[in-house]
Amino acid sequence: MGLSTFPEIVFHGLLYSHEILQVSIAMPNQYLVLVLVFVGSFSNAATVPFMGLFIIEDLQKSPMMISLYSLVATVLAVTANRFVGKKIDQGWDIRKLLLASILCYLAAMSSLLVVTSYWTLVTIFAACLAIANSAIGTILSFARFYSEQSHLDSAKFNARVRAMMSLAWMVAPALCFALASVYGHMIVFELAVAVGCVWLLTWNITLKHPFRRTHPAHADSSAASAAATSNFNFPLWAATVACFFIALGNSLALSSAPLFMIKEAHLPDYAPGLSIAVKCFFEVVVILGTPGLLKKMGVRNAMILASLMAVVCYSYLSTINSLTEMSIAAAIEGTYFGIFAAVSITFMQSFARGFIGNAMALYTNSMFLSGLVGGSLMGIIASYFDYRTAVLSASLAAVAGIITLVATRRTDAAAEELPA
Repeated sequence: MGLSTFPEIVFHGLLYSHEILQVSIAMPNQYLVLVLVFVGSFSNAATVPFMGLFIIEDLQKSPMMISLYSLVATVLAVTANRFVGKKIDQGWDIRKLLLASILCYLAAMSSLLVVTSYWTLVTIFAACLAIANSAIGTILSFARFYSEQSHLDSAKFNARVRAMMSLAWMVAPALCFALASVYGHMIVFELAVAVGCVWLLTWNITLKHPFRRTHPAHADSSAASAAATSNFNFPLWAATVACFFIALGNSLALSSAPLFMIKEAHLPDYAPGLSIAVKCFFEVVVILGTPGLLKKMGVRNAMILASLMAVVCYSYLSTINSLTEMSIAAAIEGTYFGIFAAVSITFMQSFARGFIGNAMALYTNSMFLSGLVGGSLMGIIASYFDYRTAVLSASLAAVAGIITLVATRRTDAAAEELPA
């Protein structure tokens, strides 16, 4: 080594150390990140399962009006997610994007408390909630970038993020249905405003500095960029369709099961919340307890297994008449959806070609579109048949998911294994 190069080496070494120090100071604590995920997911879970019952019983509308609300809300949410996903890949500040979502969530919940009407629901509430729901894709993208910049295992951190989401869904719906049965349905939106304020506080504590991906997608390798922009990414879209069908079964059940349990199975008013709590308990256990098994199976095989279990679950759920039978169905549902949740994010990201924000926007939109189609189908099926038939129809969506996963098995071998 020549002496002339020594000062240069020292200079670059000190500069690199300074950059590492800056990153370590600016990086949020991973446990605070998980708390932020939990509170944000709790905010979403507090109202989504409740909206069908609210429209039917409080606003005195027909099941078809649930379909109209689902259509408006989902179209707006998909548009917002696509916009936000692109901006994340371009390097926009994730901290500001999350703030916009939180403020819109507070505005949406407050609007129904001020003017409780169906038209408030499909205008102000739906528009604000669409921007608020973009927080889901933002958080998933943030979790991936955070794990990379913090040198964490992305697959394991994704699993922890999904576990926190499932934990929120285990607690929030059960709490809201229980409170609504005692204090009336508007208590749910009052609670949502309070939770939104906690979400805002958690955001302020966790993200003290601007946060963006270190290398915007347009700055990635030219090969990856060209592949993602000039060619149609068929493996990514095939994965999106598979996720859509699996989520569609869950959406159909989520929107129709509460009404089926209360109105047709004649279970207590707290039954839907209890069912979701049992489901999410098993979901969390599966997400955290079986990563080794899922790695051996491969993500595609795991998702096929989840779809097969969904067929069994919804076929059985449509026959229940007691809380015990409901709990058994919820346990099966939690197991299948836990498998799906444990691997689906990593499955989608494996096809991203560097555009994580876009992949997570597609993933989130597949969830929202499944909600749109599920809500619309539920309204139509319940209008012409009954809620039990709507629940049973969820198994057909799972069959479509199986067909998609099997038919596209060879599109990209990268998705056949989870990262070590």
